[in-house]
Amino acid sequence: MNMAPVLHVSGDQPLYQQLYAYIKGEIVSGHIPAGFRLPSIRQMAVLAGVGKITVEAAYQQLVAEGYLISRERSGYFAADIEKWVEAEATGTAPIMPMPKELKKNKGEHLSYRYNFHGSVVDTEHFPYALWRSCIQEALQRYPEDFAFYGDDQGEWELRLELARYLRRARTLICEPEQIIIGTGLQQALSFLSLMTRDTHPVAAVEDPGYADARVVFQHHGFTLAPIPLEEDGLSIEALEKSGARIVYVTPAHQYPHGMVMPASKRLRLLQWAKQTGGLIIENDYDGEFRYNAKPTPSLQGMDQAGTVVYIGNFSKAFSPALRMDYMVLPPMLLRRYLEEFQAYPSPVPRLQQRAMQLFMEKGYWEKHVRKMRTLYQRKHQLLLQAIHTHMPPSVVVLGHSAGLHILLEVDTTLTEAELIGAAAEREVRVYPTSRNWLSSQAPPRPRIIVGFGGMKEADIEEGIRRLALAWFS
Repeated sequence: MNMAPVLHVSGDQPLYQQLYAYIKGEIVSGHIPAGFRLPSIRQMAVLAGVGKITVEAAYQQLVAEGYLISRERSGYFAADIEKWVEAEATGTAPIMPMPKELKKNKGEHLSYRYNFHGSVVDTEHFPYALWRSCIQEALQRYPEDFAFYGDDQGEWELRLELARYLRRARTLICEPEQIIIGTGLQQALSFLSLMTRDTHPVAAVEDPGYADARVVFQHHGFTLAPIPLEEDGLSIEALEKSGARIVYVTPAHQYPHGMVMPASKRLRLLQWAKQTGGLIIENDYDGEFRYNAKPTPSLQGMDQAGTVVYIGNFSKAFSPALRMDYMVLPPMLLRRYLEEFQAYPSPVPRLQQRAMQLFMEKGYWEKHVRKMRTLYQRKHQLLLQAIHTHMPPSVVVLGHSAGLHILLEVDTTLTEAELIGAAAEREVRVYPTSRNWLSSQAPPRPRIIVGFGGMKEADIEEGIRRLALAWFS
């Protein structure tokens, strides 16, 4: 094979880079076949009219990138390179276009000025200075953390603080040994699915209920049993007939309808679990925020038989960006976890756990929760007042005693999608409930989720006014 690369001494690229590019192009195009032995460094220097150092630099770069193979005492050989690799990289071959329906604008849902998202929290009152100080103190106090993975269940000191807080504020019956620190509800449910799928193949879910929870159960192969809601929560009678032995519930603030399960129904639910050997997964996603009375005690705190898994988080009261939650396992599941699931260490960074531990140790956490409860109660009142002022009586407010969202049931001929679209034309973003239904028993009137946690107080009334104009003008 005749190799006589043409290099330009006065070119913009160094000579070794020109030689490198020439040989690379010949290999990728197939002009230099796989296994072909290239001229020695001395021979190539003569062919290219350059010094040996230039050739050696080009060869070494080609070896480093995998285009050449260096064999001791044998020389340099072309590697087996697929032709399309360079073609795609240089754009000379067609690249599969991204389907239009898969494209998504970054932060599209945040582009609305009046964004009534149910999971966005207030950032103006986030304790930035205190949180920063806890991170800095954690770096100074625990430098050895960088050398180890940490406790599989999460840092012991954080679990100790959590257990104290949960016993005091949420009436839980728990010890630090029962707590597992995780990165969100989906991860917690996925982990629980691994531990329960073989013994509890049918999972009951509220209908309507949190769609993402349902998806996790489906991905793990559960048969789902939709349980309809009554005025005070899921139907215990329907649960008893479902054949399920595991149920996912949101008793402190049902999602999305917002009702609070009373003590009498909670006792019936616990009795069902005890009699059937069932398991209750209690998602207390925003239990700190109830506005007409004190926060509702946890279902787990009423459990005497060890049938409840409690899941809480730092998202609503602090920040969803942390992606940090926790599970409290009953003794039965804790035993199985310790025997079979120690290969799943906590995915939450140790520094973040340490910072939260210090934030709780110093009393900042409960002070912050009280502050946010007051703030959200004020926003909640502003929202209800704005609805009363601007919406017609045919709009019914549901689930308005707790949490960071309400439902608006709208008496209209418009569909859910049409209501949301009309709102968007007025720069208002509200959210559907339809995806939360598993069965086809959707209500005759559309119900729209209206969150208020992340809304500025000054924007709440204007957002509702625009919403009323979009729907009724």
